[in-house]
Amino acid sequence: MSEVGRKNISLSRLHFGYGRASKRGIPLVVCLIFNCLFAQSLSLEKLDSGSDASFRGLDVVNRNVVWVSGTGGTVLRTVNGGKSWKNVSVPHQDKTDFRDVEGFDKNSAIVMGIATPAQFFKTTDGGQTWNPVYFDDREGIFFDGMSFWNRKEGIAFSDPVDGGHILIRTEDGGDSWFELPSKGIPAKLDPEFGFAASGTGIPVQGKHTAWLGMGGVKSRVFKSEDGGFNWTVTETPVVHGGQSTGIYSVAFKNKKMGIAVGGDYTNQSIKNTMAYTHDGGTTWHLPEKQTHQYRECVAHYRGNTFFAVGPSGFDRTTDNGKIWTPHYWEVQDLTAIAFAKGTRTGFTVGKRGQIYRLKVNP
Repeated sequence: MSEVGRKNISLSRLHFGYGRASKRGIPLVVCLIFNCLFAQSLSLEKLDSGSDASFRGLDVVNRNVVWVSGTGGTVLRTVNGGKSWKNVSVPHQDKTDFRDVEGFDKNSAIVMGIATPAQFFKTTDGGQTWNPVYFDDREGIFFDGMSFWNRKEGIAFSDPVDGGHILIRTEDGGDSWFELPSKGIPAKLDPEFGFAASGTGIPVQGKHTAWLGMGGVKSRVFKSEDGGFNWTVTETPVVHGGQSTGIYSVAFKNKKMGIAVGGDYTNQSIKNTMAYTHDGGTTWHLPEKQTHQYRECVAHYRGNTFFAVGPSGFDRTTDNGKIWTPHYWEVQDLTAIAFAKGTRTGFTVGKRGQIYRLKVNP
């Protein structure tokens, strides 16, 4: 186990993307205005992860404790707000891609290995040891995301198998899992699937509410109010119809206000990559203004503010999804973002071992 330090990154480089702005045909003065205004409200520090893994799993327990997971069986943990990171990877899993991680505290966490076979592991001693808690080697199994309502009850979903949706649930903190009955889940479309871009396609709220974002021939959001046993489904206007189009991430700030983002990872500049709901997912609407860029993760910050990230950087909305503004042209290949509840601190991760600490200023 090795500790690694942090590295500062020049804010001036991040806030002024002259070359890239001009290549995209964006007037430099407009880019400067956007970035100068945003620079006053957000600081970004690049942290040294000590890894070149592609990170997609991220859970910010609090401003000090953060868990990160990714390719090569990699799992990292910090207990000092990112000043140093400890490699606590699961032994003998160097071929496993951990696309999601759920951290309960500085000692306890679960990581989700997506496929061939799908394996979940749990630690209760800060990553010194890991215990296998779920194994699935069915053909076609591919887990996309995992969430917990509390320390005991959680849910995860896979791409459909044998023509049916696959959801599993735990009621003992992830020590064991059982598959939810398919009779309570609306029939899948052909094709229909999820995306494991950031493990955030299945957010939860309250004691029993969950949503599930899917793609394929349609971009649909499923909703359960009884812990995943029964679901309703609604179509959204997020881009759909292809083998790689749909909803990649969903976030709710409460049981009413939510946002879905996605697009097409094979065509990263595409229209209609975002939608918002103000009625708990019954109806979904396109924003009045969006960046039309593929986005892999969306997260609620506080109040009416959400952030979304993807290959081309950041977007932010301050009105629950109606209007989005792009930022940080020079920060690329981000995959996940999350914030410490009740604070102005957040983290974002990406490819090639990227980890950044965010601070949103008043």
